[in-house]
Amino acid sequence: MEPRYRDVSVPTLVVWGTEDTWIPVDRAHRLAGTIPGAGLELVRSAGHLIHLDAPEALTASLHRWLAR
Repeated sequence: MEPRYRDVSVPTLVVWGTEDTWIPVDRAHRLAGTIPGAGLELVRSAGHLIHLDAPEALTASLHRWLAR
């Protein structure tokens, strides 16, 4: 799948929890760097299940991005 990330042609935002112990945060930078034009927002104190750990922060990130 990873080789196809560079073919993504839709606006993309990678939102990642800084405390993700399952997939380390350095992978977020790598993923965002692979997808052309992708943005990256890191959510402090959130783990892999960001929607459960920090639903307000996730919602705020998505709202900011969609409002642009």
